[in-house]
Amino acid sequence: MDSDSEITVLIIDEHPEVCGLLARGLEALPGFRVLGHTSNPLLAAELAHQYSPQIIVTDFKRSGNSRGSALRWLRQVSPGSSLVVYTSYYVNGEREALQSAGVARCLLKGMSVKELGAELRKVFQTRRGDTAGGL
Repeated sequence: MDSDSEITVLIIDEHPEVCGLLARGLEALPGFRVLGHTSNPLLAAELAHQYSPQIIVTDFKRSGNSRGSALRWLRQVSPGSSLVVYTSYYVNGEREALQSAGVARCLLKGMSVKELGAELRKVFQTRRGDTAGGL
């Protein structure tokens, strides 16, 4: 893929180590360009607004707000970005709340970076209208 067809990604995770690992892993896959990564929700919003990534991969639960509220806020600052929640677990009814917040896909951690990349490609294709997608 050339730079015009690269999938641009912003990574937000409350664990800085996870951010770095995901960033390095996705950068190693062909066709991905990580625009930034952070564990700080305020910096995340600034980066999302500044860079308008095609996909925002996120997981934060301890930010003080409900995850759905935080995702709606991200959607406002970067309306063109597809949101992907990449998390260790969900609580009852949370997937539905995430869907109503505009999340394109909910993924559970534990998959390889290669598998994550394949899922992000599906989100990107859905975004472009190439195929059907969903949670």
